[in-house]
Amino acid sequence: MSKELIAGIILLGLGILFFFNNKNIGKGAYEFYSKFYTEKNLMIFFKIIGIVLFLGGLGLILIR
Repeated sequence: MSKELIAGIILLGLGILFFFNNKNIGKGAYEFYSKFYTEKNLMIFFKIIGIVLFLGGLGLILIR
């Protein structure tokens, strides 16, 4: 019971923070993502995700 209460209080606090501070969070997130997510980086990320998904699927097939 106390774990759910603590998790609920944390989620309420985060919700209030995001609701009232959305302009500042939006500006900071835009600056971060515009530098981080370039075309070259996204191509690398999607290759990595493809490999992980392929290996995960192969692992599930072989384990079963």
